[in-house]
Amino acid sequence: MSCQCAEDRLVLVAVPEAVRRARGFVVTRLRSWGAMGVLDDTLLVASELVTNAARAAGLVALQLRIAGPSLYVEVWDDVPGVPEVRHLVADAEGGRGLLLVEALTTRWGVCRPRAGGKVVWAELPLPADALPPAPEAAAEELADAVLLERVLDALRGW
Repeated sequence: MSCQCAEDRLVLVAVPEAVRRARGFVVTRLRSWGAMGVLDDTLLVASELVTNAARAAGLVALQLRIAGPSLYVEVWDDVPGVPEVRHLVADAEGGRGLLLVEALTTRWGVCRPRAGGKVVWAELPLPADALPPAPEAAAEELADAVLLERVLDALRGW
C-alpha cells in the first residue's frame, strides 16, 4: 500500500441502485489503495450498512478510511434512530445484517454528530501484508468521533 492514511466518500440518494453504486465505490477505492485483501468483508459490511440507511433515509453518505492498521466503513444518514442487532428465529427471512457486520468487524458502533442524523461505523483490520508503513503517532491517535465529523462537513458542502 502506498499511503499511511487514506479516505474518500460518496454521497448517495436512497434509491434502489444506491447499494450497487456503493459496492462499485468500495472496489475502486480498495484497489487504488492496495487493500484488496479486505475486499470481500468490506463489500458485505458496506452493503449492509448502506442498505439499512437507504431504507430509512433520503440521503446517505459512505466514507472509507484507512487509519493505521484498520479500515473504517462509515455510513451517515439523516434518520436519528439507532440500528439494533436483532435476535431472530432460524427461519426469519431478514434482519441478519448487523449480525454479519458484528461477525466481520473488530468493532462497530453509532455516532450522533452535532449536525444531526447518525453515523454507523465499522472497523476492519487490514491484513499484515496490506499494512502501510508504521503511521505517525498522530494518525494512530485520531479519535473516531472527530473523523466522523468529516463526513458531515462534506455533506454540508453539497
